[in-house]
Amino acid sequence: MKINNLRINSFGKLTDKDIRLSNGINLIIGDNEAGKSTMQKFISCILYGASKNKNGKEISDFDKFKPWYSDEFSGKIEYTLDNGENYEVYRDFKKKNPIIYNSQKEDISKEFIMDKTKGIDFFTEQTGIDEETFYSTAITEQEGIKLSKSSQGSIIQKISNLVSSGDDSISFKKTLEKINRNQNEEVGTSRTSQRPINVVENKIYRLIEQKKNLDTYKNRIDGNASRKQRLLEDQKKTQYEKEFLKEMKSKLEANKLKNAEINFNKNLEKEYNQKIKELNEQISEKREKNEYKKESHNNYYLVLSLCIIIFVILMFVNPYKIINFAFLIPIFFIIYKKYADEKVVETIQVNYDKDKIINEIEVLKKNREAQKLEAKTKEENLNKEIEEEKQKLAKKYENLLSKEFIEKNLNRDYDAIVRRIDRKEDRINTIKFELQTMQATAEDITKKLDDLAKLEEELQDSEEEREELLSLNNSYNIAKDCLEKAYAKVKANISPRFIKNLSDIISKISNNRYDNIVLTDDEGLKIEIQNGSYMPVSRLSVGTIDQMYISLRLSALDEISNETMPIILDEAFAYFDNERLENILRYINTNFKSNQIIIFTCSSREKEILDKLHISYEVSKI
Repeated sequence: MKINNLRINSFGKLTDKDIRLSNGINLIIGDNEAGKSTMQKFISCILYGASKNKNGKEISDFDKFKPWYSDEFSGKIEYTLDNGENYEVYRDFKKKNPIIYNSQKEDISKEFIMDKTKGIDFFTEQTGIDEETFYSTAITEQEGIKLSKSSQGSIIQKISNLVSSGDDSISFKKTLEKINRNQNEEVGTSRTSQRPINVVENKIYRLIEQKKNLDTYKNRIDGNASRKQRLLEDQKKTQYEKEFLKEMKSKLEANKLKNAEINFNKNLEKEYNQKIKELNEQISEKREKNEYKKESHNNYYLVLSLCIIIFVILMFVNPYKIINFAFLIPIFFIIYKKYADEKVVETIQVNYDKDKIINEIEVLKKNREAQKLEAKTKEENLNKEIEEEKQKLAKKYENLLSKEFIEKNLNRDYDAIVRRIDRKEDRINTIKFELQTMQATAEDITKKLDDLAKLEEELQDSEEEREELLSLNNSYNIAKDCLEKAYAKVKANISPRFIKNLSDIISKISNNRYDNIVLTDDEGLKIEIQNGSYMPVSRLSVGTIDQMYISLRLSALDEISNETMPIILDEAFAYFDNERLENILRYINTNFKSNQIIIFTCSSREKEILDKLHISYEVSKI
C-alpha cells in the first residue's frame, strides 16, 4: 500500500494542507509544534475515524483535534493497494462514516461491512489490520516508541493467527476471550448470579421447594381426608347423642305434670299428717287440762277437810268460839257443791271435744291413706311408664349409640340432660367449623395440587435446560482446552522464526552488540547480555530501547499482513546517536524497499545521513 496524497481541510491546528508522497522514503520536516504529530494522527483518524471515547486518555481524539475556530473538520486521503486499486476516502469527522471512492470516483461505501459501533471499517477489511495493530506496527508516535505488553502480545497474536490460519483476524486469544465471554453469558459460573446456569439452578431449587410443599400438601390432604372422616363420624355420633338427650328432655318435660300430681297427693298426705298431729296435740292438751282440774278438785276436798279438822280442833281448844264458826260449815259445803258441779260440766265438755277430735283424726287418717294409696299408685304407674319409655328409647338408639352412654344418661335428671344437650351443640358447632376450615384448606390445596403436574413438567424442563447448559459448558471447556493447546503449538512454531528475524534486525542496527532476543508473554522483550543472562529491554539505555522496539515493530509488520504497509515514524530517532541513526536508516532502506517510509522530523540529521548514504528521498515541509 502507498499513500499518494493527504488533503487536510481542517484538523487540529492544520488547515488547507495538501501533501503529496512518493513510493520510497518521505521526509516531512517541520519545527516543533508545527503540526507533524497532528498530520501523523490525521492519517490514522481518516483511515479509522476520530473516536469520541477517551480510552484511558485525558481527552478523546475527536475533542483534541476538533478545530477551535472553524466548523470545518474534514480531509481526504488517496492511496493505492498492492493489487493496484486506487481509493480516495473523504471523511467529515463530525459524521460516523466516511465516503469511499474507487478509481472511477464512484461511491462504493456501501460495499463494505457496516459495524454498529465503528461504522464502515473499510481499511481493516482492505488490509486485515485493525487500528490497534496499525498503531503497534506501522506508526511509531512521538514519545510512543515503546510497546506495552498488551501491544506486544497483540502483535504476537496476529502473527500466530496469520501463520496458523492464513487470516490474522482469526485470533486465538480473542477467540478464547470470546469463548470465555460467551461461556459466562450463555452459561455462567458458581461466582455469577444472574447468568443462565445460576438462573436455572435457582429456578430448580425453587421448583423443588415448591414440589416439597405440594407433596406436603398432598400428604396433608390425605391426612385431612381420614381426619375429616373421623370428624364426620364424630359429628354423626354427637348428633345422635344430642337427639337422644333431646328426646330424654322431652319425655322428662312430659312427666313433669304427672310428677306434679303425685307430688300434690304427697303434699296432701303431709297436710293430713300435719292436721292429725295438730289434733293429737289438742287431745293431749285437753287430757292434761282435765287431769289438772281433777287434781285441783281433789285438792279442794283436801283443803276443805283440813279446814273442818281445824275448826273441830279449835272448838275443843276454844269452846266458846265454836258457836261463831259452826254456821260456816254449811257455807263451805254449798260452795264446794257449786264448784264441783261446774267441774263435772267442764269435764263432760272436754271429753266431748276430745271425742270429736278423735273422730276427725280418724277421718283424716282415712283420707290420708287414700291419698297415700293414690299417690303410690300414680307414682308406680308413672315409674312403670317412664321405665317403658326408657326401654323404648334405649331400643331405638341401641344400634346408634354405645350402651354405656345410653345407661349413663337414662337416669340423669332434667337439669343434667339440659347441660349435656348444650355441650353436644357446642361440640357439633366446633366440628362444623373445623370441617369448614378443612374444606377451605382442601380447596386451596387442591388448586395447588392442580398445578403439581405443571410444576413437575416445568421442573423437568428446567433440569433438561440445566443439563443442556452443563453440556454446553463442557463443550466450551473442551473448545478452550483445544484452543490453548493449538495456540501453544502455534507459538512454538512461530517463535523461533519470529525471534530469529527480530534478532537479525537488532544485530544489524546495533553493530552486532545484541544478537539474541527472546519474547515472553509475561515479561515482553528480553535480551541476552555478555554474561549469558537475560534482562528486560526496559533496563537498557533509551537509545537501545528505541532500537529494540523499532526492531520489534518492523519485524512484526512484515508478518501480520499480506499488504505492504507504509512505515510512519514520528520523531522516532530522537534518542539515536548518529551511528545508530545511520544503521537504522541503512537497514530500513535495504530491508524495506517495498514499503513506503514516512519520517516526521524537526532536524536535518535524517536528511544529512540519507545524503551521506546516497539514499534517495522526497522532502515536504509543514
